[in-house]
Amino acid sequence: MRGVPLRNVRFVLPVVLTGALALTGCAASPPGEAASPSTGAPAVAVRDLSTHTVLLDAADPAELALTTSQTVFARSEVVVLADADDAGAREALAATAVAVHAPALLADGAGAGVAEELERLGARAAVVVTGDERAEDAATDAADGTDASEAADVDAETEPGAAARQVADAAGVQAITVSPDVVGGDDGADDGADDGAGPALEDDDLEDLVDRLDSLLGAGAGASPSASGGTEGAPRLLREVLALVDPQDGQEAAIASLRAAGAVTTEVPGGDLASRHVVETVDRAQALTVVGLGRSFGDAGTFAWRVAAAERAALLPTGSQHLLPARYVAVDATVWDDPASAVARAQAAAAAYAPSDDAPDDAADGPVVPTLVLPVSATASSPGEDGDWVTQEDVDALRPLVDAARDAGVYVLLDVGAGPAPVVEQVRAAEALLRTPGVGVALHPETRVGDGVATTSHQMSAAELGGVSAYLADLVSREGLPPALLVVHQTRPESVPDRALLRSVPQVETLVLADLTGGATTGEWVWNQVSADLPDGVHLGWSGPAAGAAGSVVPTDPAPVLIAAS
Repeated sequence: MRGVPLRNVRFVLPVVLTGALALTGCAASPPGEAASPSTGAPAVAVRDLSTHTVLLDAADPAELALTTSQTVFARSEVVVLADADDAGAREALAATAVAVHAPALLADGAGAGVAEELERLGARAAVVVTGDERAEDAATDAADGTDASEAADVDAETEPGAAARQVADAAGVQAITVSPDVVGGDDGADDGADDGAGPALEDDDLEDLVDRLDSLLGAGAGASPSASGGTEGAPRLLREVLALVDPQDGQEAAIASLRAAGAVTTEVPGGDLASRHVVETVDRAQALTVVGLGRSFGDAGTFAWRVAAAERAALLPTGSQHLLPARYVAVDATVWDDPASAVARAQAAAAAYAPSDDAPDDAADGPVVPTLVLPVSATASSPGEDGDWVTQEDVDALRPLVDAARDAGVYVLLDVGAGPAPVVEQVRAAEALLRTPGVGVALHPETRVGDGVATTSHQMSAAELGGVSAYLADLVSREGLPPALLVVHQTRPESVPDRALLRSVPQVETLVLADLTGGATTGEWVWNQVSADLPDGVHLGWSGPAAGAAGSVVPTDPAPVLIAAS
């Protein structure tokens, strides 16, 4: 993975101070260690996020809120609670947590983990947020000594906020109940970027909350920095932390905790880190830590790779870091070709397949991408001096073609030959070129020369091809590259005997290309054979007449992702 310029950070996080508690200190406790509740301890402290990427992906909203608090907060004298099933409290819960820079937690039936979290945080006060003003009235009357049954016809066991108050009681923390009004409430701007604040409390409700916290914790504890004449003594929060969120119902508490701790949040719809807008946002930030929240970002390894690729900011010819949807139109070139002329031929070939205004509905979606196929090795007719049955091109000599293609928005496929040795060895020999964004690999099982023991002539197993995919995926992840194409040429399915095991992975899209040789009848037979029963997620390509004859001969059902001259 490309090194991250940790000290060349391009953004400083805004701290939302209006209505925040005037809290002191910032030294974070070591992970797993509870902060001391001594008088001199800071009222709020955040953790040192030592890793560059953090993924919080619990499916259960209460668990997600809990793990978020555990990840970013070391100590907080105030916590904000709501019942996990109180959907009407979610927006107010988020606004309250951000206003007081406190973790937001959800109490469900068990609640043991949340009570333990309150103890770890050194909490002294719990703000219980409900979506029902009757619960706030009943709790206030109870605190005043009034018979709650007379003040509100609410069952204490089932009233909103009951589970949250039970958690506070279990942790020995005093609780106040509020049902505040909020303003705003959009999780992000129209362009997908947050302003770092989200929903906010109404001024009157904020002032009331500050006064009640003052009464509970002592004068001045709830005063906002603005009210006290400045920001001195304000909490020192997370700095240079970018939180990527794909807001879903129930995630409001976790997102609020990130904001309350000082992270800047940016919406990533569908967890799509490869879109041009998100790549540009992450690249501009160059944050010390990037947090992903939600299951749509994949696993931790995939998230770390996507962040690294976005920070490198290399776009594919598709205009994003997505290989698909697109249609690739390929022409061959050699080390002897003039780079500019080869690029121009690829562009002209692609132009012949550009959809017209009257294109059929089943035409391939996405842009048409010109593609150059460059041979880095080929199966030989004899073993040669080294006995590998492969002739190799000088990789350095191909560099001008690769660079010219990259500059012109042309994708590159490196054609690799195979002898008796595992084909991944030949692919690895081209690593210097494969480190370039927008470069993939094309293999030819039916031309391979095997040794009759470990490998079979004219075949490559799905396991061997999977080894190539795994190598490419590791390289893409290490280098922070966009995903790469792996193209497998076939005229008959038997050349990959266990073809049903072929797979695409996030870093590598696998494509089987039907090599149409002979006349039209033979070509149709090859297409039908090769295109049948492909595994889900494995794409199709088609090799036919030279570019310029585009039109009726190109299959449409399914439409090939790659078109190459035969």
